[in-house]
Amino acid sequence: MAIVSHELRSPLHGIIGLVESLCNSEKDEVRAKRMRMVTNCATRLLDLVVNIMEMASCIDAQRTGNATKQLCRDPVELPKIVDEIVTLIKNSTDKRGKSLVKPDVELINNVEAMPIIEADAYKCTQVFYNIITNGCKFTMKGSLTVSSKVDSENKWVEVRMTDTGIGVARASLERIFEPFEQEDSTEGRCQEGIGLGLSIAKEVVERHGGRILVESELGVGTTFLVRLPVVMAADTRQAQTPIQEKVAQCRAVLRNIAITPSDSPTTDDKPSRRPVVLSVDDDLVSQTVVEDLVKDKYDIHMALDGHEALQYLKTCKVLPDVVLLDVMMPGITGIEVCRTVRQTLQRSEIMLPILMVSALTTGTATADAFKAGCNDYITKPFQEQVLMARIKSALKVKMQHETEVARLKKMESGPCESLGSGLRKRV
Repeated sequence: MAIVSHELRSPLHGIIGLVESLCNSEKDEVRAKRMRMVTNCATRLLDLVVNIMEMASCIDAQRTGNATKQLCRDPVELPKIVDEIVTLIKNSTDKRGKSLVKPDVELINNVEAMPIIEADAYKCTQVFYNIITNGCKFTMKGSLTVSSKVDSENKWVEVRMTDTGIGVARASLERIFEPFEQEDSTEGRCQEGIGLGLSIAKEVVERHGGRILVESELGVGTTFLVRLPVVMAADTRQAQTPIQEKVAQCRAVLRNIAITPSDSPTTDDKPSRRPVVLSVDDDLVSQTVVEDLVKDKYDIHMALDGHEALQYLKTCKVLPDVVLLDVMMPGITGIEVCRTVRQTLQRSEIMLPILMVSALTTGTATADAFKAGCNDYITKPFQEQVLMARIKSALKVKMQHETEVARLKKMESGPCESLGSGLRKRV
């Protein structure tokens, strides 16, 4: 299933990336507008692929009894996830190019502080994105409010989404969570979508041990209530909040550093040369997308498979500053390349940020990547701002690490050198 998902998403990533690159350099507004339409079409197709593959994953999990095993357990801060989703939806458009939030509708975020829970951050993002966008489709005026509550015993967190939309008839309410079910399934229906969003939301919530409830009155509005158990995170990592990509998804977990904010160099620090990015991907289209996005700020070296990447790292005079590494490649996979690099570069003074880049979105794929030693995981397709921000963040951490290593070395050698100098003067 993961392979099928990867093969479906990868070409779409190429289409979106290349068209966005052309659009950014297009001076003719008419052509640029057409290119943006292509991007919107490809993005909508990607949404359909993601939902269909997620539904297939849910069915497979039910069949094999591995529902909970397919979840990635992260420290999750739900208020931040909801805030990012609300911001994303406010800036999103439908297939007609119109805002998802109707002109006479106010999207309100009243979610308050809640305990950090252990859950799958990516799938939690899917749940709330699907429910909130569903409310936006059927709310023509009034409001859509997202609010929260924590029970008195701190065992459950609740997120409630209430709209003043058209409502759902009682007969339809009974099957609202069934796959491919829609309130209006006729050929003349006015809303887009294939009826998987709510079904996926229900499956994901129940796989977390939670419940999803719905109340609705025709002509008045609808309320969805998501209840998730407060399973406290087993470690103290910063709560993960996927942004963009519906998931986007975005897990900035940078490891192998030991510095404090006070030790960090200022943001004005600039490298003496252009940083080098090593891009490793067997898909030439994906390589072209990356090259177009980064070439103005970084030098880039491309490797088309794991063997070529390892050979370059072995023979190059100066290591690259950042590695963009695809997960699924023939021969040596990205996971194996990452693991080999980490085993080879064991000296603490060497900091080589590895950013895994893949169309795989499963919790297992992400977990395997971090176990192998990657610093970040970027889901295809990504937007230019996301990729550039991740690279910039990785370079900043690399610079901070190298500065700290130099400082510690100076501290270790400084006192001894001063003492030796003093003794020589006395003699």
